[in-house]
Amino acid sequence: MSRPLTEAEKGVIRAVAERLPPDRQRQLLVDLERAAARPATSDSARVCFEIAGYERPPYRGQHSFGVEGELLDKDGAKLAFDLFADENDRLLELELIRWGVGDLIDPDWTSLKLYPD
Repeated sequence: MSRPLTEAEKGVIRAVAERLPPDRQRQLLVDLERAAARPATSDSARVCFEIAGYERPPYRGQHSFGVEGELLDKDGAKLAFDLFADENDRLLELELIRWGVGDLIDPDWTSLKLYPD
């Protein structure tokens, strides 16, 4: 079931967009305004996006927008962040990888550091 994006999701997508070339930035921000989120894992470590009015092609792979990051989970565990696009370079998925034992708890988005700078 889809839900509206959280403020944290919107913020991190905007932060990625700021680091993209103008055409890619524009498209990502348009996708953001039309997107709904669907958690793909029980702990929401992977969130897929649906874009209103966009018919996604059959899955043939994905690629990173090229802006990755690190942040901390509530318990201090390190998390890796990446945002992915489909083959048409449209918003597809947000993924957090926890480098500690257990599931994602509650990411501290204020600790996010994106790279490349």
